[in-house]
Amino acid sequence: MSKLSEGRRFSPHRTSFILSILLIPFGLVYRLWCLSIRIRYLPQNGYSQLLDSDSPVILVLWHNRLFLAGIWVKKFRKGRKCFGLISASRDGAWLETFYGWVGIDAIRGSRNKRGSQAVRELVGKVKEGNDVGITPDGSRGPKYEAKPGAMTVAKLSRSPILLLSFTYSWCIRLKSWDQFVIPLPFSKVEAQTKLLSYDELFSGRNLEEVTHLVQTSLCQMTHD
Repeated sequence: MSKLSEGRRFSPHRTSFILSILLIPFGLVYRLWCLSIRIRYLPQNGYSQLLDSDSPVILVLWHNRLFLAGIWVKKFRKGRKCFGLISASRDGAWLETFYGWVGIDAIRGSRNKRGSQAVRELVGKVKEGNDVGITPDGSRGPKYEAKPGAMTVAKLSRSPILLLSFTYSWCIRLKSWDQFVIPLPFSKVEAQTKLLSYDELFSGRNLEEVTHLVQTSLCQMTHD
């Protein structure tokens, strides 16, 4: 069976209506939690570059930095809708609900399930003028090891990549494959971004080299 046929046949897991209702209190707690956190930029951390950009971007960050991604989008990408690539698995259904609380819509797919169709949908969303968000180490890792999906979307849409990372003053780390980071209430968080234009990425580089460049740059921005 072709990848296209498989992508059409496969239906991503969804959270049931009843469970979505039961999760509403957790959504309220999450919003209040995030509102208590102060996100700031230092002068050298890419804020002026972000302000100068008025085009849609492929937002790229490590999986363990996802907790604040939705709040960051609402605060620093006002007026531009964002679609996040979320695994088609059962775990992804929870994450889809999680990001729905902050207004990020989901494109469901992964490297092994519905991947080609998800890439086409993401490219279409960028060409319509929307941002899209992708974690290059995927939903299963390995941690801080980039896959080429985000770079493929950038190449096909001829759009810039915006690297995003957070450094926390006070946080906990889960015992998951990526050591998922959760900033504690009322903590301070420094955001850092780096914009990589299409020409900067793909001039004289193939997809594998661009993936390595993005991985190296994002690791340099990541302070554990």
